[in-house]
Amino acid sequence: MQTKGLSIEEREFLRECLANGKTIPDDFREKLFPATQKEYELRYAGKMRKEDLLADQDGTFAVPLQIEKIYNGTRKKFKDDWRNMIVFGDNLQFLKTIFKNEDALIRGKVKGKVKLIYIDPPFSTDSKFKSDNGKKAYIDKAKDADFIEFLRRRLILAKDILAEDGSIYVHLDIKKGHYIKIILDEIFGENSFRNEICWYYPNKIPDARKRLFTISSNFIYFYAKTD
Repeated sequence: MQTKGLSIEEREFLRECLANGKTIPDDFREKLFPATQKEYELRYAGKMRKEDLLADQDGTFAVPLQIEKIYNGTRKKFKDDWRNMIVFGDNLQFLKTIFKNEDALIRGKVKGKVKLIYIDPPFSTDSKFKSDNGKKAYIDKAKDADFIEFLRRRLILAKDILAEDGSIYVHLDIKKGHYIKIILDEIFGENSFRNEICWYYPNKIPDARKRLFTISSNFIYFYAKTD
């Protein structure tokens, strides 16, 4: 918070509000908490500073990797003894494990070297999903500002583990895609936006009783880490 841009009268007014427990008017927001972005940023409840996220103030910590499967195809081993892995667990913890770069399995081998990230996160549907065999798969319960922050924290860490020539593809639908586009601009920079890929699926049959225009596409936002 800064007060150097406030007049003497405004400072006295703020002191009176604080002393008497009064609500500070919204028009003081920009003066007390100026935007850090050069052009714009998305503001919402629960938005955490990047510094606090990296310091684990969100209560989520790096954990030892839980290896589900190790495989190399026909290759016996890579030059640095790397093994391709499928890892099971919470993806925010996984990203923090890579960011901390302390786990013996990946120390010095992943952070800053990832060339490609593709994510197909939940779409904020507030629904329960099952696998093909009918078993519980996952619950898409994050919504509203919670969903935006849920994804933003992961995108911050995703950028930090990318290689300088790395890129990321974020797959969403019409419900929250436009919000996350702004978040991606904040994190990667608007100039790092490369393309918006429209995935059209023509198997939807229009039904005039329900809507005039049928929802028949998803969107994939493509960003690069650097030029």
